[in-house]
Order: sequence, then C-alpha cells, then structure tokens
Amino acid sequence: MAVYYYLGKNFKGEILRGIYESQEETEIVELLKKKGFYPIAVRKHPFYSFLYILGDIPFDKKYEELAFFCRQMAGMLQVGMPVVDCLSLLCNQFSRASLVKTLKKVIKDLNRGFTLSEAFKNQPAIFPDILVYAVETGEISGRLEEILKKLAVYFETIAKYRQRYKSSLVYPAFLGLVSLAVYYFLSNTLMPLYTDMFEQAGIHLPLPTRIFIAVAANFNKLALLMIFVFISILGLRHWLMQDPKIAYKVDKFILNLPILGLLIKHNNTANFCKILAILLSSGIPLIKAIELAQKNMSNAVFKRDLQLAKENMEKGEALVNSLRSSAFPTFMLRMLQLGIESGKLEEMLFKIADFYDEEISTLQQRILALIEPLAILFMSIVIGFAVISAVLPMFRLYTVF
Repeated sequence: MAVYYYLGKNFKGEILRGIYESQEETEIVELLKKKGFYPIAVRKHPFYSFLYILGDIPFDKKYEELAFFCRQMAGMLQVGMPVVDCLSLLCNQFSRASLVKTLKKVIKDLNRGFTLSEAFKNQPAIFPDILVYAVETGEISGRLEEILKKLAVYFETIAKYRQRYKSSLVYPAFLGLVSLAVYYFLSNTLMPLYTDMFEQAGIHLPLPTRIFIAVAANFNKLALLMIFVFISILGLRHWLMQDPKIAYKVDKFILNLPILGLLIKHNNTANFCKILAILLSSGIPLIKAIELAQKNMSNAVFKRDLQLAKENMEKGEALVNSLRSSAFPTFMLRMLQLGIESGKLEEMLFKIADFYDEEISTLQQRILALIEPLAILFMSIVIGFAVISAVLPMFRLYTVF
C-alpha cells in the first residue's frame, strides 16, 4: 500500500483534495470520477508514507479517539441533534490538531451536500473503511446510532489491546533506563579516574574496563547508529511488505512462531469475527462484509485466505466451506456453522470474538511473564559488566602495589 495525494475538480468549480491509501493510482482516479470530480493531480505522498511506516508502531491514540468519537456521536444523534452540530461540538473535544482539522473538513463536505459516509471517505487517514461502510449502511437503514455504538465497542477493544502492549513495555523500558543511568554514571565519574591513575602508574587497564571506556567514549555515535538502524529496518520492512509474495511468506513464518504466532492468529480471528458481526448486523451483504473484513486484516495470510473465500462465495460456495483451507482455527469454523444453522450468525460471531479476546488476554499475560525475567537478565548483564569493569582495576592496582 502507498499513500497518495489527490486533487480533483468538478464542473461547478469545486475542489476536492486529500490523501488516500491505495495499491494503485487508478483506484483513486475511479473514486474521484464516482464522486463527479475529474482528477487534476494524483501522486505518491512521501511524507505521509513515512508517517504510515512509523504508524506500524502501536503507540498512537487513533483507536481511542475513534471509539470516543463514535460513542459521543451516537449519544448526540440519539437525542435528535443534527449531524453538523454533533461534529461542531466534537471539534472542541479533541486536542489533536490534525483530527480537529479533519472534522472541520467533514463539516465543510456536509455543507456542500455530501452524505456523512462520503465525507468520511474523503478522509481515509482518519476514518477506516469499516467505519465508512457501516455508517453508509446506517444512513440508508436509519440505524446510524446503533451502528455507531457497535463501532465504538470495536474500537475500544482495539485500543485496550494496544494499551496492554504499551503497558507490557513499561517495565523493560524502565530497567533499560536504569541500566543506561548506571552506565552513564560510571563512565563519567569513576572511569576517568581509573584512566588517569593507570596511565601515571604505567599499567594497562583490564580488557573489560577498556571495552567499557571505548563504548562510553562512542556512546552518542552508537545511540545515533541504533536509531538509524531501527528506522532503516522499519523502512525496509515497509518496502518489502509492498510485495504480496514477500508479505505472505514473512507473515506465514510469523504465524508458525510458538507464542507470537498464536497471538497473531487469535487476534486476526477475533478481529474478523467482530468486523463481520458489525457489518452483517448493519445490513451489509455477506460478500461485501468479507471484502471489508479482508482489508482490515493485519496478516497477509489471512488477507489471501479471505480473498480466496470471497471468490469461492461468488461462485456459490458456502461461507464455512470457503474458509476450510484457511488459517482460521477449526473451532471458529465449527461455531460459524452452528451460527448459520441456528440463524443467529451475528450473535455467534460476537461470541466467538469474545472467546478469542479471552485467549488473547491469556497469551498477553504469558508474554509479559516472559518479558519481565528477560528484562531483568539484560539489566543484570549490563550492570554486572559495568561493575566488573569498575572493580577489576582496583584488584590490579592492589596486586601491583
């Protein structure tokens, strides 16, 4: 996926501009034509592409804000407030300037005659496809408030998982900072004294101490190098994952990893069930719901499986049969079959999602239990090496004198 900047104009002279994430430029051109605009410019936007690379790091508040937005919007619509007034009030509820600016663009589009879903579709950097199509269906069916509440629950769940990931990194990050503080203190106080003393005595410093001093002397350069390597890895990953074949192989390998693979499998399964349940309960046809769910999968294996399932369903195959050769767990497929047979597919999908949410929580606790001792071990090695580097010269001086 690449991020494109587009600029279009209609016969009234109105201008439509924005950014859109797409695989091909032609998709954006078609989108503009459907809206009655002819394209003036469509080009890749490198700045937003870079932000999308950094967006792989799950430390943003996008889903928390979307959950809050949907819940507040549903509440205000329920009491009969006009959509434009709802959005105007919500502009004052957010501190992020880019989000406020986006909401103002949505209000502007509504005043120009766009529907709410069309206005959301013009801002793909903020509003995902699931929200756009669910809102579109809600506008047609008159169940917009109900759909927004379900979307709020969905985004809250995603935000909750991301918060857990962040929380699991707090303790290791704290230990890392303590290790760096100890390292910095020793390298700037004790080690310079040792260097002077040993030079005056004509004695060589022990090897661990020399290594410690060399690292300390080049600490700033090493830190910059690590940051550069980290950003380069993110950029390389983003570039490689543009190729569907490479993305599929990488994601398939990750799915086969012991704990992480199971976590990703459960996460995609729960996400699929939630999205499908929300879209089906909103009145979106099954095949279209599968297509939208496929776009929201984070793993290329699940994306391909759902694409194949959609193609098979278009040929007349049943939902469960089209998913049998997929990466989805057998338990989920059996429960889906029961839901179809009982005529309560949406309800069953929500139950399956709840089950896998519990499984994800258990796996996250196991990962956290594994991270903590590893972080302690890392800190022990770093501080232990620093202490040895500081103590060894004292013993050498003692043996010499």
